[in-house]
Amino acid sequence: MIVVTSTFKSTLGSRGKVVELSRPCVEATRKEKGCVRYELFASTEDDVTLQFIEEWTDLDCLRAHIKSSHLAEFKEKRASFVEKGGVLKLFEAQETSI
Repeated sequence: MIVVTSTFKSTLGSRGKVVELSRPCVEATRKEKGCVRYELFASTEDDVTLQFIEEWTDLDCLRAHIKSSHLAEFKEKRASFVEKGGVLKLFEAQETSI
């Protein structure tokens, strides 16, 4: 399984707008082949930080998502509402138990 975290900051006062703009992308992404989880979270520490947490069955499905038109459209629409320099992290994970 591939786990992705994408952390970024909205411009001051625009976090709600970014969340609103994300909805069509989130809905479309959840229907993609290989998408196990795709959620956007807002920080409780400040009013600007947002983070996507994603789980994909494999890298090929993630690569297809990265090329999707709905992701490109979301990135374009949110561009004026987010600061540059987000942090993207990818992890290869294996389910386990305690």
